[in-house]
Amino acid sequence: MLADLVPLKRGASSIWIDRKFIGQPVVDLISDPDRLFTGKECLIVKDQKKIKVARIPLEVSEGVCRIYVKRYNVFSVRSRLVSLLVQSGAVRALRGAKILKNAGIATAKSVAVVEFRRWGMVSKSFYLTEEIIGGKTADAYWCNDLTPAPGSTGFGRRRRFIKGLALVFQELHRCGVYHNDLKDANIIVTAEKDNESFYLLDIEGVRRYSELSHRRRIKNLVQLYRTLGHFLRRTEKLYFLKIYLGSVFTSGLAKRHWVMQVLSQSRRRDQKKMRLQSPWRHRQIT
Repeated sequence: MLADLVPLKRGASSIWIDRKFIGQPVVDLISDPDRLFTGKECLIVKDQKKIKVARIPLEVSEGVCRIYVKRYNVFSVRSRLVSLLVQSGAVRALRGAKILKNAGIATAKSVAVVEFRRWGMVSKSFYLTEEIIGGKTADAYWCNDLTPAPGSTGFGRRRRFIKGLALVFQELHRCGVYHNDLKDANIIVTAEKDNESFYLLDIEGVRRYSELSHRRRIKNLVQLYRTLGHFLRRTEKLYFLKIYLGSVFTSGLAKRHWVMQVLSQSRRRDQKKMRLQSPWRHRQIT
């Protein structure tokens, strides 16, 4: 898995980096990616307890290369102890990229993995990827580019997008690949002459199984339904399911089963979310 990148050692950090960057000053900068977050041109995209993500321009021999840096925080003693037995978040992301590549599914190009361990335990890790030029999240692309498109041209573009996305899900699951957070914000879309390409992000939770269970298939569909699905008409959702299921869709019983499963699971997730956000629940806890 790490064989595609060149291993290096810099102080306390273990680095696996794209061969094209070897011998460039950027290697020393990447050796402690926390420094990248302090630059003037650093744009923080997400800053949460478990992760931090930023978009950063890097000076390389070919010019300026824009990359995304994702830091995986190890914030508890338990997490550090578990890291003795499991891979770091960054290494899991690289593994996910490899799984997707083998399945013919696109993701952002890996630039480097940086890992810090002390006494064998991970203290922090970083996954660096190249920016997907011209990419938009699936929801932004649908709302800003496709929804306003008028007439038969707009209808055709929306149909092509839905078909392309459904085929990505179909191929992903045909190959036994499961993504544990396949919402619209983790799907990047690029378009060239109305032909879309799809890239999957947040891939540290990607797994490959000899056969993907029905439960996991439904879970992925529910994740998309509860996000991008809010913007789609009923006929557009059914068209997605028709492409995804293929010949199975021709069976009225099978079609109803899949639709009811997605709707039922979506309602459960929504109800659970409402309970967690309930002010009364927070008063009871405090």
